[in-house]
Amino acid sequence: MDRRDFLKISAAGLAGLSIPGFRMQAVARTKHGRYSIVILGDTHYDNADPEFYHSGYTDPKPEREAAHRKEFVRNGKMWSGRCRKLVKRAACLVDDDTRYVFQMGDLIQGDTADTEIHKRFLDDAVELLKGSIAPELPFVTVTGNHDVRGKDDSVARKAYKEYMTDRMSKELGQEVTDLNFLFRNGPDAFVFIDFNKPKIDRIKALLEEARGSRHVFVIVHAPAFPFDSPDYWYWYLLGNKKDSRAEQRREIRAMLASLNAIVLCGHTHTTEFLEWEGDGGRITQMTMSSVWSSEARGHYEVTASGADEYGNAKGKAIFDEYRPGIRKYSKSGAAGSYKLVVDDSHVYVDFYAGDSSRRTKRFTLR
Repeated sequence: MDRRDFLKISAAGLAGLSIPGFRMQAVARTKHGRYSIVILGDTHYDNADPEFYHSGYTDPKPEREAAHRKEFVRNGKMWSGRCRKLVKRAACLVDDDTRYVFQMGDLIQGDTADTEIHKRFLDDAVELLKGSIAPELPFVTVTGNHDVRGKDDSVARKAYKEYMTDRMSKELGQEVTDLNFLFRNGPDAFVFIDFNKPKIDRIKALLEEARGSRHVFVIVHAPAFPFDSPDYWYWYLLGNKKDSRAEQRREIRAMLASLNAIVLCGHTHTTEFLEWEGDGGRITQMTMSSVWSSEARGHYEVTASGADEYGNAKGKAIFDEYRPGIRKYSKSGAAGSYKLVVDDSHVYVDFYAGDSSRRTKRFTLR
């Protein structure tokens, strides 16, 4: 099967998929100042055939390659079934006031052998998701770690940047030359940050450019706060096991707080809500996942709730720095689709677990 036939079959399957109880939530008119954005978290888009995008892929560490190949199988199963229903559900969230479709990084699995395959992988994912959810709206994504991963990561990253800066320029109708960029919707600013190789001066300049906006939304694949996990706690912006970028991390955190920033992110394959006060301001973070890897993840089960339940990964001193400022916190392993709604007095995210026909949970961000 070639790429053209595959995309035709994939799009037709999504278009024809019937999900009982779904209705388009259209409104008669858009309220003044109100708009919405449909959001997918990590998607790890892939093909059921592991060789379709991964032919020729190898890794110098056999155990790591074996782990990656298990992910190819997981993704193939997801995208042959559950994820098709999830995308269909996301399409039903598009409203008269919807302005964009966002994706929180790890758009694709990555792990490709060359530039041509990597760009084809990216293009297939964007075309399928954009075409299935809202062909008429800008589709905007942020750089995830899988998006720039390949047999040679430098080749994959170069391919991603070449494809995605051109694509984002077309989607947004403005020149995008870097993986860190800003655009505006009315009084609000949206700052997109590449966390893989953070350019501190560029990030600071974009955040300063956003200052004075009604709301500053920061879209970054990794969360801005340490992930509350005993194994993966270092999954956060400017984080690593040795905390070797602590000074830069605190500097960026202080800027986010001074902007009362709303951080939208992914990476952890969880649905999490967190609000923190410190550095003279407030940061609100919403973590999103569309990796419906098992049937159980289609159901919203809270595994932590309340400020006192954040940072319980034992032996990790990094949480001592953040825990006193936590005001709200909840965590679930659920995956699904999300709708950000912004108006003159509120900002909230409605979450739909799996392919749920009804809203699962509303998170009030402002």
